[in-house]
Amino acid sequence: MRALDLIPLHSLFVSGRADEQATCHDGQRLVLWGEFAGRVAAVANRLKLRTESRWLLAGDDPQCFAIKLFALLCAGKQVVIPPNTQAGTLTMLADVFDAQLRDEEIEVALAENNLAALDPHETVIDLYTSGSTGEAKRVRKTLAQFEAEIEVLESLWGALLGSSAIVATAPHQHIYGLLFRLLWPLAAGRVFDAVTCAHPDTLEERLTVLGEAALVSSPAQLARLPELVPLAAFGPKLRAVFSSGGALPATAAKAFFQQLGLAPIEVFGSTESGGIAWRRQTGGEGAELWTPFPGIDVGCSESSALFLRSPFLGSEPCREMDDSIELMPDGRFRLLGRLDRIVKIEEKRLSLPDMESHLNAHAWVGVSAVVPLAGRRQTLGAVLVLTDEGRQQLALQGRRSLVQAVRKHLAEHYEPVLLPRHWRFPDQLPINERGKVSRAALTALFAVDGDVVLYPEVLHAHHKPDGSSQIVLDLHVTPLISHFSGHFPGLSVLPGIVQIDWAIHFARQYYTLDGRFSALEKIKFMGLVLPDVKLQLTFRWDAGTRSLDFLYLTRQRKYSSGRIVFGGAQ
Repeated sequence: MRALDLIPLHSLFVSGRADEQATCHDGQRLVLWGEFAGRVAAVANRLKLRTESRWLLAGDDPQCFAIKLFALLCAGKQVVIPPNTQAGTLTMLADVFDAQLRDEEIEVALAENNLAALDPHETVIDLYTSGSTGEAKRVRKTLAQFEAEIEVLESLWGALLGSSAIVATAPHQHIYGLLFRLLWPLAAGRVFDAVTCAHPDTLEERLTVLGEAALVSSPAQLARLPELVPLAAFGPKLRAVFSSGGALPATAAKAFFQQLGLAPIEVFGSTESGGIAWRRQTGGEGAELWTPFPGIDVGCSESSALFLRSPFLGSEPCREMDDSIELMPDGRFRLLGRLDRIVKIEEKRLSLPDMESHLNAHAWVGVSAVVPLAGRRQTLGAVLVLTDEGRQQLALQGRRSLVQAVRKHLAEHYEPVLLPRHWRFPDQLPINERGKVSRAALTALFAVDGDVVLYPEVLHAHHKPDGSSQIVLDLHVTPLISHFSGHFPGLSVLPGIVQIDWAIHFARQYYTLDGRFSALEKIKFMGLVLPDVKLQLTFRWDAGTRSLDFLYLTRQRKYSSGRIVFGGAQ
């Protein structure tokens, strides 16, 4: 296979492509370039009439996101991409944008594509990251920086991908998903899929629809995949797997290499730096080392910090990163962890990544995370996802004996005062919307010993716009929900009876449910509800029949539905 011909993003709607060339699959059909470009032109023409200059760009639909992005840029607007769309985040960023373009405002009608070329050095996108302190931090990127990185990606892997489509589990709103899932495919003329593959069966279905494809994912998602489904099910249709957002566990890379014959391509970088290096863990000596991208110089400071010279940095050609590395004579390097993850316990310095690497070396530990815990004095909490052998030991010996054994293992490397004092054993590490391990959620595991979380977080509640009495709740099913524990080991699934209980629980907050529970009717379970999914729950109470209808779904699929009947007096 050969690499495709790139069109720079700044001239994409001038040079363009043939109207009949497939550009996106929206989940129902292929969207051709003529339609995609026509919708961009229609929205851009309308935006040129608006006086607001700074526009917030967000949305769950990747195709609408891409249309809005280029429409805003072609209309001469400043694009602001938030780290998330939580109410608190948008309130914090209220001073940096004037308006927001929503998905429902996208034109269905097409306009003639009379858009002009953009200046790649003057066209900028403001991305906001949550940063190490939680405060939103602006990172300004020019179109030229994105184009330079796309050229490198195509030179490295364009021939491998050929005309493969791009499918993804990673979100499109952040720098990695934006680049790999939207901008690179658009520049290269590859089809990008608008369906986010939150479940293995969805991924298998999308590969069946699209044919050969490359997967854009994250370490947390890829590490779970071999436990959820035989990788051979994806067969030869999966041309490549990309991973970014952290280091992929060697065990997961090994599973992909053994079962599919390809190891994921891991990309190391950040919003601020762009891509820095890559690796493929295929086994053997030096498999853990990272190779810098072409055109990038990597050095090591006296404090072992990574020193970077990169064309992706824009006006700042050099940067010292917060990553500690060991530089090899051939220019490759070994990542030693984040310098900002050095803590002091009883005035003794400790590298959290170093401790995690020792924990991961234990036969009972699949993957681990160590977090500092504030209190009368700072202590450490260790979160361990156990291997099959580790779960067996936990069942046979009990929690106390397992902790003692792992502490003894750590004691070979650390003084007793540095050893973790608090331990948790979830089925998986909690991840955020970027597919990265959530430090806040890790810390929350230690908030109260024995703390029980029974219900999901309600993100938004509203009535159906059709004037009916239906209530719609947007829910975040966090990994902390206690019902996931033990159901099942290695594959956390929300029980069906819990979904019925939630429907009753939330309905009681809006209706008076007369009578006692009598029966369940038309109950259907159509998909597995896994941790950290965002669901929409719709329900309606019929007082005449004393019945509650409910439906759980996302944009991509329905999960469960049914009717709960109440009869007799309470």
